[in-house]
Amino acid sequence: MRASGNDTIRTFVAIELDDEVKRHITAAIDELRHRQIDSLRLVRPEGVHLTLKFLGDIDAARVPQIAEAMTTVAAWHAPFSLTLGTPGAFPSATRARVLWLGVEGRLQRLRLLQADMDEALTEIGLPAERHSFNPHLTIGRIHHRAPGTDRHRAADALTALPTPADQAIAVNGISLMKSTLRPDGTVHERIAYKPLSDPHSN
Repeated sequence: MRASGNDTIRTFVAIELDDEVKRHITAAIDELRHRQIDSLRLVRPEGVHLTLKFLGDIDAARVPQIAEAMTTVAAWHAPFSLTLGTPGAFPSATRARVLWLGVEGRLQRLRLLQADMDEALTEIGLPAERHSFNPHLTIGRIHHRAPGTDRHRAADALTALPTPADQAIAVNGISLMKSTLRPDGTVHERIAYKPLSDPHSN
């Protein structure tokens, strides 16, 4: 849904990526672009992120309350790192609708962070997550009316993508992002950031 008024914004909570990770993501997106698959819409590399909680359209007046919940959760978690994983697609490679790069490493730490964030937002009246958390970095989407040949070409392209060796993803904080839908693509803007802090450091 698009924002329905001046006081409504489309938001999500995410982990932002550093420039080195985005460089690898850009290379993967460029490789897909070279395949010239007509029904494949690639994302802007600078906008790729690891979503923890999609909030959708919310009243802008709720941002301070959401930011406070983020502060609470961030204080419970120490920084950690993940690594870029193998590429994949939802719902499957042969019926691809969403193309993504996986994440690996300390997934239990990530799942705990996501679960705490979901619970904290639920406590302030936002809907609980209905789907299981499946961490990934979306790099492209295929139109739902795409011909089977495009889906097969996308599957082949995913298989050919190189997997970065031990490319670290630093998880140092969580961000509240504003998402603006434009004719030339979606633009993301950070509106709040809360650093993770080691609860045993003091």
